[in-house]
Amino acid sequence: MTQSKCPVCGCKQFHVKNPDDEYDVYEIECRDGEVRFEAGLEDDECPPVGDDTETFCNACAWHDKLNKIK
Repeated sequence: MTQSKCPVCGCKQFHVKNPDDEYDVYEIECRDGEVRFEAGLEDDECPPVGDDTETFCNACAWHDKLNKIK
């Protein structure tokens, strides 16, 4: 199992913003190219996430499209 890391600091935890409310964020991990949301969220609560979704590192200032860490 391969888990994606931040290209700057190596952190494995990221977040994406809700497209309808930029202050609402969702914690994610990317394992084997698949996005996994934080535990406890139902599928219908999660925003759509694709390769072009802006993704933010939880430990440093890095952010870019999801496909940069896949």
